[in-house]
Amino acid sequence: MRVKNDEKLQALLAASEARARGEKPASATAGKWEVRSVPKKKAPAAVVNAMGVTEKVRILGMDTALRKTGWGIIDVVGKKWVAVDCGVIVNPPSASITDCMRHLNNAIKGLLERYSPDAATIEGGFYCKNARTAIVLGTSRGAVLGVLAEAQLPVYEYAPRRVKQVVTGRGDATKEQVALMVSKLLKIEVDNLANDSTDALALTICHAAALMNPAVELEKPI
Repeated sequence: MRVKNDEKLQALLAASEARARGEKPASATAGKWEVRSVPKKKAPAAVVNAMGVTEKVRILGMDTALRKTGWGIIDVVGKKWVAVDCGVIVNPPSASITDCMRHLNNAIKGLLERYSPDAATIEGGFYCKNARTAIVLGTSRGAVLGVLAEAQLPVYEYAPRRVKQVVTGRGDATKEQVALMVSKLLKIEVDNLANDSTDALALTICHAAALMNPAVELEKPI
């Protein structure tokens, strides 16, 4: 479920998938995209002063997983947080790991092309008892970080407990509690949104809160 249905984004993703299969996109421009060769973007900390954020900053949050990656985008305008869009990147259970990585790669490129974020946030500090699960999570995380690094986008990492603490006031909050606070803070309906999407939006809120608080030392990009 998406905050809004964006036909242009869907066309970009479809064309990108066609190119990955070696097929010609439906139109001459639909699947044409590139990693822009521009000077590395300044970290959002550059727009923060003692009064808080003084310019608009667009933040992309990524809740990574191989089969279902949540994403969310907000704009920080002054001291306001504005939801832009969110959704999930889904890979079927039957898809191979390499197919999942390719689809994830193409989908994230589509998001960067469509929304041009200034910074990205990603969950860090996860712990897995199962080695196989850890490898799979690391694989999806690597696929995401690879695209963001290629686009020269600063990426900030936040531990799950810190995100929950910032968003809800409790480091042990449930996903449902996180979703409820995301709804209140961004003034959006989340009943039909996947937890993966609201978790991604929570990551953007965590980073936005750090940007707006001059007393908090911003983490260095990973």
